[in-house]
Amino acid sequence: MKEILFSTPLQKKKYFDNVKRLLNSKQSLHGPGKNIFKIKKQLKNQFGFKHMHLTHSCTAAMEMCALMLNLKKNDEVLMPSYNYNTTASSFVRSGCKIRYCDVDKKNLMPSFFHIKSSVNKKTKAIVIVHMQGLPIDYLDQLQKFCKEKNFFLIEDAAPALGSYMKNKSVGSYGDFACFSFHETKNIQSGMGGLLVVNNSKFNRKSDLVFDKGTDRSLIVSDPNYYKKYYTWVEMGSCFRLPELNASYLQPQLGEIKNIISHRATLYKRYVKNFKQWLNDEFIICNKLVHKYRYNYHAFTIILRKNERENFLNYLKKYKIFAFIGFMPLHSSKAGKKFMTKKTKLNITEEIVKKIVRLPMHNRLNIKDIDFISKIIKKYFKR
Repeated sequence: MKEILFSTPLQKKKYFDNVKRLLNSKQSLHGPGKNIFKIKKQLKNQFGFKHMHLTHSCTAAMEMCALMLNLKKNDEVLMPSYNYNTTASSFVRSGCKIRYCDVDKKNLMPSFFHIKSSVNKKTKAIVIVHMQGLPIDYLDQLQKFCKEKNFFLIEDAAPALGSYMKNKSVGSYGDFACFSFHETKNIQSGMGGLLVVNNSKFNRKSDLVFDKGTDRSLIVSDPNYYKKYYTWVEMGSCFRLPELNASYLQPQLGEIKNIISHRATLYKRYVKNFKQWLNDEFIICNKLVHKYRYNYHAFTIILRKNERENFLNYLKKYKIFAFIGFMPLHSSKAGKKFMTKKTKLNITEEIVKKIVRLPMHNRLNIKDIDFISKIIKKYFKR
């Protein structure tokens, strides 16, 4: 019986061959080099992103956002509590407080009502999370709302590259958008990220923050750069994705449609196999709707009963390894310390006890999905 892991990175000979070409060349492993320039061109052509920075992680991209907004001690940033911790910690470092909002059970994301009812006079920014790659389905309304209220809008689109809302790519709606190329994502570079800057007022500042707070990139673009000093201009840090990582990522961008297509086949097989169970034993919390195109990053269920530990142990007996994710931020030690006030989030607190992410990655096939489905059906028929 083979192990079926929750997530396994996609690996192909052509990806390693591209890395070897870099290693055998005289190019810098630090970069930016040919691969980074190719990736930025591909991202512009495929998704319409204009001003962007390839970072060493999605966390780094989020930290860049926080640095650019110049948040003050009494400022607040609103985000869902069911969320990855570094989304919050990136802003806490700037001295502000985090206000958490609840989510909708059907998709693990806040409703527009949750957002509107949670803002106040101290709100400076809203971080919306495209949970598990699924687009928020009210992005047009949210974008308009933030402009009217003078809030910055940040899209945490970590696993969402390749998802669209009304034929417009996720990551195109906020002032900023952050993506991940971590090895658990649809395409990956081991570790990696992307910051998309849609608010052109921040183009120049993002260049400075990205380059350790210096004007070095401007200086080295001058033919007489060797005669000039570059200088410290802004707060910044080392956020760059190394050319070495980019060389592994670059060939995957040309295959992203095929990668998503394969995942779609796996996802739809799960749905077909579980059709009769949807309202009895569990619900699928990232169901598809007509408004968007999904990149099929995850297949997540919420159990009807509090039986998750038994369920996971049963799967493990058959070497199927599912995943429960993270503790909501408002329940965590650091999350409590840095939030605005003690918060009761009923839906978040209910689903976190019942949520299960089933194996979903490009090294699975239909036989694997059928086997997982068979074992799950067997569990519920006991």
